[in-house]
Formats: sequence, structure tokens, C-alpha cells
Amino acid sequence: MNVWLKGILLSALAFGGSWSGAVWYWRSTNRLPDTADLAVYLVALPLSLLLGYWLVRKGAAAWSARAGQPSAPAAGGAGPDGTAAAGAAGSAPPPPAVLAIAAATLHAPHGDCAAALAGAMADHKARPDLDKELYDDDGYPVMCARAGGIDQQGAQQQITEWLAAQGLPALYAHDEFWRAMALARPAIEHLAAAAAAHPRVAEAAEAGDNAENGRGTAAQAARALNAVPMLQLIALLPPDWNSQWRDVAGRWLSHQVAQAGWPQQRIAVNTRPGQSPGPVLAALQHGGEPCLTVLLACTSHIGDATVDAWAANGLLFTAARPQGAMPGEAAAGLLLADAEQAALLDGGPYPLLAAVAAGQRSKDVAQARNGDCTVLKDLAQQVLKPLPAGAEVPLVVADTGHRSTRVMELMAAAHAAQPKLDPVQDILALGNATGQAGSAGFLAALALGWHEAQERGAPVLCMANEDPVLRCAALIQPPATPNATPA
Repeated sequence: MNVWLKGILLSALAFGGSWSGAVWYWRSTNRLPDTADLAVYLVALPLSLLLGYWLVRKGAAAWSARAGQPSAPAAGGAGPDGTAAAGAAGSAPPPPAVLAIAAATLHAPHGDCAAALAGAMADHKARPDLDKELYDDDGYPVMCARAGGIDQQGAQQQITEWLAAQGLPALYAHDEFWRAMALARPAIEHLAAAAAAHPRVAEAAEAGDNAENGRGTAAQAARALNAVPMLQLIALLPPDWNSQWRDVAGRWLSHQVAQAGWPQQRIAVNTRPGQSPGPVLAALQHGGEPCLTVLLACTSHIGDATVDAWAANGLLFTAARPQGAMPGEAAAGLLLADAEQAALLDGGPYPLLAAVAAGQRSKDVAQARNGDCTVLKDLAQQVLKPLPAGAEVPLVVADTGHRSTRVMELMAAAHAAQPKLDPVQDILALGNATGQAGSAGFLAALALGWHEAQERGAPVLCMANEDPVLRCAALIQPPATPNATPA
């Protein structure tokens, strides 16, 4: 009944519109229609409109039907069931890549490498202390985590001279910038040296030398250079750095990678603001693209500029504000490679970044009740899925500091994910060793997890909850043995 009624209404609309338009046209032009005009405007035109509408509907229905069909039947299957399976498989996103961590490094208070920091934490020596140079508004020393042996003046002089040699203007920055760059230098040198062991780098260098000495051609050198994979250099820098500081930091870090041997033309630098480790790592895993990436973070909050700003905003730890932040500093990084690139690097097999999950709380953790761990717990359980059912993770490493809401959140999430963990021995809160170190804090936790996965021969769960709202969990598995594959 509805179909017939719809047809009658459409016909009335087509004929009524055509007739009304024709009558209006004839009257406005004072024209007397002949037989041909009557046939065209009163019969042919409305019928043409109805026919056109019918053809458009049929064409749209046919197109929708084709778009909804799978591209090919399932292998070995026939009939509707096999076809449906193929359609589902074709539309599913590719599974996340398991990335090899070919190298990891950190430079932080209480340790200039992962092994040293692990030892300091085992001896309960990795904790903040009263600073001898920084004071709060009341004249008391600030509780912070300061890295020893940092040549801030040397880093400033080196970068200033390098800028002058490049014809770039001098840079004026506060102490925290220069300390972060001093921390970053040994970290980037370590990662760059590991990346430069890639065989395509040596082949490109040899082809370039042969072309210069007449033993090869420029075309051969160009082909060898293009065979070097593009190395992504992602620098996670403090959010308060301006564009000039970011540009200089990116250029200088790229220069350090090139000094180790990687061709400058095959380095892609990313220092965009607003990036954090969790989403970056998740994007690398789920992007479906070839991956050879240096992921580096460097941060220093050891300076008067930070202390003054935090004190003015009520963020600084003091005796009257025990939930405030303790200034810290660190540089840490990872060399990440997909299976193809990892097979070409020396020193494998490597620990694996098996899974990463990033999320966000709806509000600042400081405003939540203690132990509210829903987001972090869900992320932890998500990254543990690659493990066999009932598998145990003997260690959790997190960037968590001293603040009670974050500590309770970490403990609750760790207990929900792995109930048998000892909260004293099996959960390492790295924030007490590094202080508030931004993105470098979680990358330091990943570097420590990379070290512990190899030492223990067991997976390590890493978590990030020092940020007010951003949360992340990552699973690091030990290197695969020759007769086994990662779970």
C-alpha cells in the first residue's frame, strides 16, 4: 500500500509541476500552445522526470550492492559463508607490528645507563634530595633529582659554535634547555652508533667514495644512497620550548646522527609540539609502514625558571605542599625497527615491543579519589593479551613519582593486571629517581624495562601515569630464542 501511495504522489508531483510550469510559461509569454507543445509539456516532460527518477534509484541501488560485496571469496571456501569471511578479512585493519628494540639508552640522576640505574634502585639510593643551588620562595632548598656530571657550559659552547659554523643565529635559552641538550648528547650518540651499524649505510658510504675516486659512477652512488632506509628521528621535547629552541634541537640531534655515519639526506626529523610517548609508539606499531626510528626524549626542570614558574602556579613540592612536583631531568631513547630492518642490524635478536596502548583520563588524577585506576588498568590488560593465558609478568616499571594519587593508581592497576606482584620488590616507580622529567621519564622506564627483560628473560610491563591525564602501557618481551617465536 505504501509503495502504491508513494508512486501516486510522485506521479502527481511530476505531472502537476510540469503542467503548472507550462501554463505559467504560456501565459507569461502570451503564447497559444499547439498540439506539439501540449504533447511535450503535458505528457512527455512529466514522463521523462519519472523515468529519470526511476533510473537514478536503480543505479544507486546497484552501486550500493556492488560496494557492499567482498572483493574475493575466501581461499578454499565456497558459497556465502566463504565469501562473507573474505569480506571481513579484507576490511579488517592490519595487526599491530611487533617492533624490535635494537638499542635503548638513558642518562638520568643516579645512573648514566639502565644497568646503573637498576642497581641504584635495588640499593634504594635512587631518590630526590635537597638541592644546593635551587631555593623556593621561602628560601629553603628545593627537593629535586639533579643528574651529576652534566657539562652544561660545554654543551652550550658546542651548540653555539656549531650554529655559527652553519651560518645560523645564536640561541638564547635558559639553563634547562642547555642541561637537556647536555643530557641528550650521550643518548643520541649511543642510538646513532647502533643505527649506523645498518649494512646499507656502509654500502652507501663505499659507493660514494668509489664515485669520488673514479672507481664507480654517480648513478651507482645515488642508488646505494636511496637503498639506505629513511631513519625517523622523533624528538619529544618539553612543551614549553618555543619553535626556535625546537628547531635548533632537531637540527643538532640530526647532526649527531649524521656524524655517526647515517646519511643526512636519509634522516627525517620530527620535533612537533604536543607529542607524547604513548600515542607516538602506538602510531609506529599500528601505522603499517616500514619502521626504523630513533625515539628520543630529553627534559630538564633543574633551573630557576622552572622553580619560579612552578612556585607561582602552586605546582612545586614544598613542606606545605607535599603533593607538588619535584623538579627532575633525564634523557632516554629507543632504536625501534620492524622485523625486516632488525634482521639487517648487528647484535640481534632483540627485545620486542610487543604491544602498546595509550589512553586518557577524563580529568586530572589529582582530582580523583585514590586508587581510581580504570583507564590504566584497562590499558595494562590490553597489552598483556599477546601473552599466553595465565602467563605471569615478574616486573612492572613505571614513571610514577611520589604523589599519592599516582602511586595508588599504579598499585591498583598493577594488582589488577598481575595480582601476585610484590608491591615493594616487583613494582619500580622510576619517578622517584628521575623527578618530574616529562616524556623522558616514561622513555627511561621503557629503557629500564628493555634492560630487565634481557636480564630476567621474562616480559616486563611498563606504565606511564605521571602526566595529569595521559596514560600508557607497554609490554616488552625478551629476545626470541632461535627455536621459539614471540607470543
